Amino acid sequence: MIQQRIRKLNNPDILENENNQIYRTCFDILMEAFPKENFTSKQIRDIVITMLLTASESISIAMNFVIFMLANFPKVQEKVLEELLEIYGTETIKSVPIKYDDLQKMHYLDRVIKETMRIFPVIPIIGRQAKEDLKIGEVILPKGTNIFIPIIKMHRNEKYWPNPLMFDPDRFLPERIKSQSYYYIAFSDGPRNCIGMKYAMMSMKVILATLARTFVFKVNKSVKIDEIKLKFSLTISTEKPLKVKLEKRYFQ
Repeated sequence: MIQQRIRKLNNPDILENENNQIYRTCFDILMEAFPKENFTSKQIRDIVITMLLTASESISIAMNFVIFMLANFPKVQEKVLEELLEIYGTETIKSVPIKYDDLQKMHYLDRVIKETMRIFPVIPIIGRQAKEDLKIGEVILPKGTNIFIPIIKMHRNEKYWPNPLMFDPDRFLPERIKSQSYYYIAFSDGPRNCIGMKYAMMSMKVILATLARTFVFKVNKSVKIDEIKLKFSLTISTEKPLKVKLEKRYFQ
């Protein structure tokens, strides 16, 4: 694809037609920057592969936990459905396509996703390097120090999150999150935070709103969050699969 695009870049007639297209992908934008920024083919390839893998894998991991939380906490699932009924009504709730404006009204679903990612951050640990001497309390980290930030420890710290292993989406109500926003970094933070954050939230809302209108999520037995044993690598996973039953949802 990169070599084909390079040939097109060298053909003014083809390039002029393509510049008139309304929708441009990330790949198009990267290739436009190819001659200006002195990118190599390998750099372009690595960026595209990174975006594809991180977007697909991270969303699927987060979805796995969110669906289990909905199944594990039926009252939360019911509140999600109530919100969807307010948006779509009962007669056409399954058939109406989800639009961008609808996503802006899914406030409770948004909080459910965020609370799930607080307890189960997809990327549990991130790394940074100090660009200058950094003083934290009485300690000075010299320039060049590699720093590891355990997001999952911060998200489960009772100093910042009372009763941290209780699943409570209302922690993310606007009036409550103000004092805790510094301690929630599910998508990292700063200049190198997740570039796909908005895309990920939109995708998860679309998928979850579609599934929740079609199915009821259930578990054979409720599981306490502290009973869910985790494994860590670059991403988070569970030692045992989280099993959920799907039943077709009916509306009277």
